Amino acid sequence: MTPARVLISTDVLSERVVAEIDEVVESHGGWPGAFKARSETGAAADRTAKVLPFRPRTVQPALADRYVTCVPLVPLQAAASGFSDPQRIKDDDFQWVAVESRHRLRAGMFVAQVVGESMERTIRDRAWSLFRAPVEGTRQGKTVLVQLRDATDPETGQRYTVKRYRREKAREGDSWRHEKITLEPDNPAFESIVLAGADEGEFQVIAELVEVLERKALSAETVSR
Repeated sequence: MTPARVLISTDVLSERVVAEIDEVVESHGGWPGAFKARSETGAAADRTAKVLPFRPRTVQPALADRYVTCVPLVPLQAAASGFSDPQRIKDDDFQWVAVESRHRLRAGMFVAQVVGESMERTIRDRAWSLFRAPVEGTRQGKTVLVQLRDATDPETGQRYTVKRYRREKAREGDSWRHEKITLEPDNPAFESIVLAGADEGEFQVIAELVEVLERKALSAETVSR
């Protein structure tokens, strides 16, 4: 019998308490393993970050808070058709959601859910994302929402898509023409949408991705509180 076991067996503690302590100690590996410090590996596992599922919080903002703390929640299909003609978009047509972003909010921004795996890892399937319309500056290399006239997204079958924009141009006299527009997925398991010799009538770039919205990673200790 170890000295520690002798101390527990003294008359100070009742037999019932001793039995309960023995049961707890046994469940943790017995004597003296129950009192060993956790390994660094175990502690690190407990500290592993957990990302909680994110869903935007709907709000009913005052006019002064619109595009300051919140933006409209717009289905991608509605955005593809409606934002091509800004005159058709009315703020009261959609729900509003609170947005915490490192980017300053402004009119033309909206939140939409991107469904599909073609843009993983940039955008996970069903991730809520912040978009801005219209696209500012060059489109080259940006992740954009595009409305298609004749082509369809092979993943979803829809006439709109979220892809990375690549353009190849060729000089034609004193001007340039689009030789090829490629809408690239980030996931190599999916095919690009190639618009050879495309002109602006065959597609329209509606908005650009600003940020994928997620909850901040929380440690296991924080989550358990």
